[in-house]
Amino acid sequence: MPYFVNLTAIDLLPQDPERVKRYIKWYLEHLNYPDTHGLTGTIYDYYITENSEVPAYTYDSADSYAATFLFLVFLYTKKTGDYQLIRENSQKLKDIAYVIAYLQDTDGLVKAVPHLNLKYLVDNIENICGLRAFSFLLRKLKDPDWHYYFTISHSVESSVMRNLVRGKQIAWAKLDDELFIANNSTVYPDIYAKAVFYTFVGRPVPGEWLRKFDYFQKTAINMVKMCRRYNTYSP
Repeated sequence: MPYFVNLTAIDLLPQDPERVKRYIKWYLEHLNYPDTHGLTGTIYDYYITENSEVPAYTYDSADSYAATFLFLVFLYTKKTGDYQLIRENSQKLKDIAYVIAYLQDTDGLVKAVPHLNLKYLVDNIENICGLRAFSFLLRKLKDPDWHYYFTISHSVESSVMRNLVRGKQIAWAKLDDELFIANNSTVYPDIYAKAVFYTFVGRPVPGEWLRKFDYFQKTAINMVKMCRRYNTYSP
């Protein structure tokens, strides 16, 4: 599942940027034009063996796959200064970013998949981070499209605060007009969603929560922490 590999690559990047670059190229070479829903820039899950790569023709969340990959590319470029990779693949990267823009619903939140009106809090925070990081990259390259993705990232952010936060209550998802309010007893998705939200807005996450998360959940939280830091210091 590319989502989990994106998070692994984010974690691996400081130690092995060359290996991460190979994965970035692999991802870009496996984009759908189009997928089974007619979207371009998405990527399927894959069954991979030593000598075969077979697409599953499905994905768990088109938006989060795109968002975490865009943030990975941003981190890779910031670490290596390899802007040539971005220039050579700028259209593909815009196709990936546009997946998120395309899935934005009328309430401003982004759907996880095109065929279901389900929007997750964690996905939408990842979408903010991915779009904003990509807009920083485009601005660095003096590409005028940076403003489009920067604006959408802020639109999604305000929509999260408007739709998924009700006073002290936080919803881990919204389906049509129904909100799923996160509790303090179920680790996933409830406590995890609250931890990601706390990280995004700069609130401390209780240590007893963090101890309950797996590797990927902890890595996603670290990604959001980096997102907050870069958003503070980037123009």
